[in-house]
Amino acid sequence: MAVLGQLMVANCPRCGKVFQRNLRNQCMECSTSINDQLKDCVDYLRRNYRSTNEQVCDVTGVSIIQLQVWMKEGKLHLGDYPNLSYLCASCAEPIREHKLCVSCSTRITRDIRKLSESGSVQQQMKQPELKPQGNTGGFKISDRWNHV
Repeated sequence: MAVLGQLMVANCPRCGKVFQRNLRNQCMECSTSINDQLKDCVDYLRRNYRSTNEQVCDVTGVSIIQLQVWMKEGKLHLGDYPNLSYLCASCAEPIREHKLCVSCSTRITRDIRKLSESGSVQQQMKQPELKPQGNTGGFKISDRWNHV
């Protein structure tokens, strides 16, 4: 008697069809559709490499979110297209590299330094820390600096 393996199926997040699970987590039709949209964008950008996000979306019909996903995934290389950009993860300003703009990155670095300095001052004063009772379900950045 042979034992049959489980059939790994799911609903496609885009269209809702049932499909056999794969690495893309999409049905074959949606996967092909997205590949065709990417090809259309690349073809348009080869002819009009100075286009902006909005121009590409208007001409190809691709959503701005999908265009930004392709940029972040490296499917559209921003070095080839000077007017394309995606949004900073913190302030939503247009950027062309990394996840944060320069001002947000500087601000976060400055805040971490301040926390680090205030944490070392607390250790020098040797004040006992009040620890929360019970499981709070999270941590504070200052806990990491104080090795709690």
